[in-house]
Amino acid sequence: MTSAERLQRRRCIGLRVAVIFAIFLAVLNRRDMAIVAVAAVGALVAVVAYWRDCRGSGAKAAQRDTHSREL
Repeated sequence: MTSAERLQRRRCIGLRVAVIFAIFLAVLNRRDMAIVAVAAVGALVAVVAYWRDCRGSGAKAAQRDTHSREL
């Protein structure tokens, strides 16, 4: 595992933790709508970043491949 792969893995773990904390914040402070709104927006940003960078799909792996053969 290279250092770039390690950083990517840590970032994905951090995004998961951010979503969990945002959910806890919203649940614990459900009476204060401003805090719930901030937590929801933060969770949405973290989910979008996770979806874009961390989901494991074959197309994403192929997209990262920079060594393509020319025919």
